[in-house]
Amino acid sequence: MAYSAAEILQLQERLAAYLAAEAAILRNQSAALPDGRQVTRTNLAEVRKGIEDLRREIGTATGAPIVRGRARRGVIL
Repeated sequence: MAYSAAEILQLQERLAAYLAAEAAILRNQSAALPDGRQVTRTNLAEVRKGIEDLRREIGTATGAPIVRGRARRGVIL
């Protein structure tokens, strides 16, 4: 699916909101997500999953390569 520049900007704005919510939760505060939900420290895993999902979606939208796992290098002796 091709993303428009406006859609990519929306994704980046949502990511910024999720990052702000994560920071507020880590300071033992609550935060409001873009969809209107109020989150607290008990929702930290959910917020972090949202951050990861948005980063993946932005990477897909901008054509950034998806890297999984760790890099390995083989040496032939």
